[in-house]
Amino acid sequence: MAYDRYLAIVNPLLYTVTMTRAVCVVLALVSCVGGLINSLTHTIGLMRLSFCGPNIIRHFFCDLPPLLKLSCSDTSMNELLHLVFSAIIAMIACMTVVISYIFIVAAILRIRSAAGRQKAFSTCASHLTAVTLFYGSISFSYIQPSSQYSLEQEKVVSVLYTLVIPMLNPLIYSFRNKEVKEAAKRAMEMKHLPY
Repeated sequence: MAYDRYLAIVNPLLYTVTMTRAVCVVLALVSCVGGLINSLTHTIGLMRLSFCGPNIIRHFFCDLPPLLKLSCSDTSMNELLHLVFSAIIAMIACMTVVISYIFIVAAILRIRSAAGRQKAFSTCASHLTAVTLFYGSISFSYIQPSSQYSLEQEKVVSVLYTLVIPMLNPLIYSFRNKEVKEAAKRAMEMKHLPY
């Protein structure tokens, strides 16, 4: 989405020419292949571990850190691999967003009209809010040494990035809509009326 926003703001007249179906497919394919390589690496790493004792994962879903806690063999290599992959993925994603937004802000500052700048910043603010909430919670969850890992804390953060933030996305993006803003103002004004 950062690249999409970049194209829409920096080259709005060339957007449909630049953001073709092929570009969309390549972006989606790169994302899927990256996820496949990540999950395949961790799955192969799990195959060398032995699991004994209770096989009950005390988590909402079968995630890698709680699964590693069940192993009775040495998981230090798996934990290091998990930390390195998580850091690399987070850095690539964050750097893509940061670089895109540097170009976006530079392009917005060149817009002559204040209304045009306001509209461009408004478009980007919702995306930046959603990205910050999502990557902030995931980074907090995955990029930490195993000595700092708390299963209870992980449960709370996982609910945040798997349920709460995706539910907030429609709300965040809909506040760009003028009718939604006006309806929210009316609802807030009605709340303060005496009965």
